[in-house]
This record gives sequence, C-alpha cells and structure tokens, in this order.
Amino acid sequence: MFACIYGQTFPKSGSDAGEMLIDLAFTFSPLVEQTATDTVVLEVSGQELLFGLSLRSTQGVNDKPEIECARTLANEIARRATQLSCKVNVSVAANPDVAVHAARSFDGVTVIPPGTELTALGSLPLKMLDCSLAGIEKDKAEEIRETLGLWGVRTFSDLAGLPMAGLAQRLGQEGIRLQKLAQGKDDRHLALLQPPIGFEQSLELEHPVTELEPLSFIFSRLLNQLCANLNEHALATNELNLRLKLEDRTDYERTVTLPVPMRNSKTFLRLLLFDIESKPPEAAIIAVTIRAEPVKPRELQTGLFIPLAPEPEKLELTLARLAKLVGADNVGSAELLDTHRPDAFRMKSFGRTGVRKQSKSNPQSAMQNPPCVMGFRVFRPPWPAQVQVMQGRPARINARNVNSSYLICGQVICAAGPWRTSGDWWRADVWARDEWDVAVSNSSSSQNDALCRIYRDLKSEEWFVEGVYD
Repeated sequence: MFACIYGQTFPKSGSDAGEMLIDLAFTFSPLVEQTATDTVVLEVSGQELLFGLSLRSTQGVNDKPEIECARTLANEIARRATQLSCKVNVSVAANPDVAVHAARSFDGVTVIPPGTELTALGSLPLKMLDCSLAGIEKDKAEEIRETLGLWGVRTFSDLAGLPMAGLAQRLGQEGIRLQKLAQGKDDRHLALLQPPIGFEQSLELEHPVTELEPLSFIFSRLLNQLCANLNEHALATNELNLRLKLEDRTDYERTVTLPVPMRNSKTFLRLLLFDIESKPPEAAIIAVTIRAEPVKPRELQTGLFIPLAPEPEKLELTLARLAKLVGADNVGSAELLDTHRPDAFRMKSFGRTGVRKQSKSNPQSAMQNPPCVMGFRVFRPPWPAQVQVMQGRPARINARNVNSSYLICGQVICAAGPWRTSGDWWRADVWARDEWDVAVSNSSSSQNDALCRIYRDLKSEEWFVEGVYD
C-alpha cells in the first residue's frame, strides 16, 4: 500500500513546504518519494501492528484489516499535519500513482481499495492526469492531450476504455503508458529519497565536567557512533571539528586535521585528548559536539618487495605526542617562507604528497652528461669570524667551531661579492648584511682549502661564516 500527502496550505513561518512534507512522511515510513514540491508518496505496507489493531475503523466492521489500517494511518497523517498547522489531502491506494491523483483531486482523507482504482478516478477530467509520472515530457504531454481532446476523450475512464492496439498505432508507447496510468495499473518503483546522513554527534551533559577522564568517556561514545556512520556509508574523514559549550556561555572550538582519511575511533579519541591537553578550556563543559568531514577512504596498494611504511594512525599519534612535548609549531616539515630573509622557514603539518611523474628523458644521455651539483653545508648557528679587509675586500679569515676542532683559517685567495640583502625595516628584528663567497687557503697542514660563504652584519658590524660548499 502507498500513501500520498498533498499539501494545500502551510504555516507562514518561512520554512520550506517541501521539507515539511518530507519530514512528515519520514515519521511514518523510510521509503519516501517526492514527486513535486507539494506532493510526497510513501510506502506504508506492513504497518498493521502500528495502526491496524490499535484503533477501530469508523467506516464499518466489514472492512478488511488492511483497509482499516490504511484508513487509520491516513487519519493519523492528517492529524499530525494539523498539529504542524498544515492543511493536507491524504490518500491511500495499492498503486502510488493512483494515490497521487486521489490526493490532488479529493479533499480530506481518501482510501481506495485494490481493484476499485478506475471506479474512484474514472470521472476525473483528463487534465488532472500527471503525465510526468509516466515519464512523458511536458510538450509531448500537451500534444497528446490535444489529440485525445479531438477524439472526444475527456475523462480517465474514456482513456482507459480505448482499444490498446489502436492507441499504440496512433500515439505509440507514450499513449500506452498514459492509458495504464489512467487505469491505475502502472507498476513502478518509488524514486526513494535518501534520509539525511548525519556525521555530527552532540550530547548535553547533566552536570558540568572539568576533568579530562570523564570527558574521555563522552568523547569515546560520540566517536564510536560517528565512526559507525562513516563505516556504514563506506566513508572516512580527514578533519574533526570539536565544539564545547562552556559553563560561562562561551564556545571552545578545536579542529584536528589528518594527513590521510581515517575512521578509527581510538585514534580520534587520543588525538582529541592530546589537543585539549595542549590548550585546555577555561571553564567547565556542559555540552559536546563532534563533527566529521566525510571523504572517500584512502586507497593503498603496496608491492610484495617494498618495505611497509608506518601506519598513518600510529604515526599521527606519535606526532601528536611530540607536539604536546615541544609545541605544535615545532613539529612537521620545513617550508620556506616567501621572503628574502636568509634561512627563513616555518614548520607545517605533514600531508599527503603527490605522485612524482616519471622522467621521460633518456637514461643513457643522463649518464653521459651528468649534472654538475654543488652542495652547501649550513652552519647553525653561524660561526663568528675575524676577517681582515683590504681595499674593501676580505683578505684573511679566522673562524673556529666552538663545539669541534674544525677551523677555517688562512688567506683569502679569491673572493666574489659583496651581495647586499636587507629587509623588514619596520620590525624589531630588521636584517641587513653583505655576503661574500671566498676561497681560503688554509694555513694548517691538516686541513684542505675551503670554499665558504661569509657575511658581515651591517647592524652589528660583525663577521660570520654561514657555511661551506662541498
């Protein structure tokens, strides 16, 4: 059995009429189709225990149990709609299209027993026939109605009584489908609406919570349900949003970004606890909301002879522990900043790296003409140096690493520079320096000559060795 709800008037509250009808239909059945903004159809088979036996029909004791159940269900739908300040027509029939035509044509509650479809709808004018239910476009439907009008066909019963062979010859398959629609014999499945997928879990607490241990039990409960919803829809998440409502009427929000999509509730729980421990809320917690951003799960296939990498879940927990110890700004991968300041970088969280494209160059030509590569070993911190300058150029240098016996000492036999760099004059840590690349003939017999980069800090007038070329 199928029920149809046709909305006539709705409350002037600004809410969407279609959403109100859909919510009303979902309270009675999970199988719902929306045929128009003001019309929804739902399958109500198998609800005899809910509506058929609890109330007696007011139409007579000779009604069959399924008809009694259908009438009771239709009355209950109308009653619920009245509570929502909606005026609707409700119809129940064995065919969904029959229920749609009855709800749009008859006021109040209408129940059409099986086998009486043409009797109930036969007197309806042909303009009430919804051709879209038969999959016919609007322009084609108007053309067919005009043709039928020239034939003298005015009602559903007139169309239902036409010979099928002649109708097929003149109107094709569209005419046959319209005739079955008028007869109430069109057999089709509902185009079901999917109920809204919820990837947000909330819980209001009876008593304010200030300690982390009871809060972990609440997180575990919400995360287990959240991961169950993700597994049910074959999804994962790469971002968790936590919102805590505090006792002082403020909100505490945190976001945990994951490098790869996951759906492990234990991993999520530890990550949230580590994040809260690093920056705890300032008041007691009275409500918790956790929302996950659904994404497709990661696809990973490893080779037989490739060593396995650490599991992303375990690696993420290890990074979270490190961030708790040394701070989140000190964990991650180095990223160069868009500035000319020497050695300026920041730490960013790890993420997925793109697959490198294979080079199409000839490997033999690469072997014949190997690229010339020179490495630069940076000293952190730079070595203080004593530099003798002659005619504005470095002539001799003496620098030593205080943590080792390595030293750079000797005469400068070749120098290139200076290259002056400066910037950030508006900040307290303004920088300005002259850089030189120098070749030093080391006076110590145990050391080889060195090619290094030195610079003079223009603010302090001191010299430093930034590093050596390998």
